[in-house]
Amino acid sequence: MADTQAPQEFHVFDPERQEITVHVVQPPKRRYWLHALLFLAAVFTTLCIGARMQDTFDHNLGLFSQDKDFWPWPWIFEDWHRLRLGVPFSASLLGILTAHELGHYVFCMRRRVFATLPFFIPAPTLIGTLGAFIRIKSPIRSRADLFDIGIAGPIAGFIVAVPLTVFGLLLSKPLTGAAAQAAAAAVARADGASMLPGFPFIFKLAHWIITIFGGNTAIAHVAPGGIYLHPIAMAAWVGMFATTLNLLPGGQLDGGHIIFAVHPRLHRPVSLISILALLPLSWYYWAGWLLWAVVLRFTGSRHPDVPTYPPLDGKRRLLALFALIMLVLTFIPGPFGDEGLKHVLEDYHKPDQQQSQPLK
Repeated sequence: MADTQAPQEFHVFDPERQEITVHVVQPPKRRYWLHALLFLAAVFTTLCIGARMQDTFDHNLGLFSQDKDFWPWPWIFEDWHRLRLGVPFSASLLGILTAHELGHYVFCMRRRVFATLPFFIPAPTLIGTLGAFIRIKSPIRSRADLFDIGIAGPIAGFIVAVPLTVFGLLLSKPLTGAAAQAAAAAVARADGASMLPGFPFIFKLAHWIITIFGGNTAIAHVAPGGIYLHPIAMAAWVGMFATTLNLLPGGQLDGGHIIFAVHPRLHRPVSLISILALLPLSWYYWAGWLLWAVVLRFTGSRHPDVPTYPPLDGKRRLLALFALIMLVLTFIPGPFGDEGLKHVLEDYHKPDQQQSQPLK
């Protein structure tokens, strides 16, 4: 492997001046303490969320049916030993995220592209983190290098998430008792919203395989909508959803890099098509798609300069098809139930309509 800590010389083509300029880039300064600190903080926050999730699962309570499910920190501080309950969720989720980012990082090193180590983002969210990212610190020499770096992350994360999906589903159980009542109440809410996750096709496929070959498994004869997901399966679900977001074809996302590497002139129109596709999805299925449409809009107007020649070889173009298959397998139109902008606005106006009704 090439020495990635030595200065690198890059030949960059300027399309406006029609000339090639030479840039010498120094390797980035490693801030190991910061990467370690952020990772340890992400371990703690995901352990807290995972511990509450595991306790809820073990006691067959409704998913996110109590305030401490959303804010478990006081519950954790009451007894620090509860943190060990969060190990399955935390290890699974951080394993997927780490695999994804290391996929990018390893191929940056192999292609002599300067990049930082992964930055993990701890946060008091429903999963304890906002994900992770690396920063590329030097130009990319070819479309092949861009393609390899861009697709390596989703493939690595997907490879880890698939067995975790199967294992997590095997540990899951049918919705019964208080959990079933909470799920039914969520589905029956007036605004149609639900905290129950929608299932990507890869989950349905794994459940179908378990149904055929795992006759004695608890969920073998239960429809996907009637399954109480084990925290490991929840971590796999988050990993699959993260794969979808990264593979959205456009902007500076992994999917955008893959599109540019396959055909640079298609990057802008494909980004626009993706934006147009996300708008109705945000209206009918999940309001969050609007945010991602905005992200694609502001990052899809241009792409960092990468030499046009040589083009991709046939093997990489075939691998791009696999990226599309991963997107199809992991895509969820309504990841959090029926929470499209249409239903959000209808729910917002319902109190006003009820107040405006005349008294009888």
